[in-house]
Amino acid sequence: MKYEYNYENSTEKRASQEKYGRLDIPHDDPAKHPEHLRQHEHLQILQREALNGNVERVREMIAELPETQRPDTIEMVKKSVESVGRTIDI
Repeated sequence: MKYEYNYENSTEKRASQEKYGRLDIPHDDPAKHPEHLRQHEHLQILQREALNGNVERVREMIAELPETQRPDTIEMVKKSVESVGRTIDI
């Protein structure tokens, strides 16, 4: 089977897009989704507090999360701390 376009070649990709339209997923600006930016920032701060050993602040921040996200977040935080050779009791 012969391929008509090699998408690793930008010229061929452009030619294909002119013929068939854009087939790849368009970029979506993160600013359109402020809730995801807030979640990302919250998670970064949470990990930093955990790595600094601030257990009480970590517990407070986990309590701010929706109930459905807490178990996975706790597991992720524990693994992050374990990756640097320490443990955290949440």
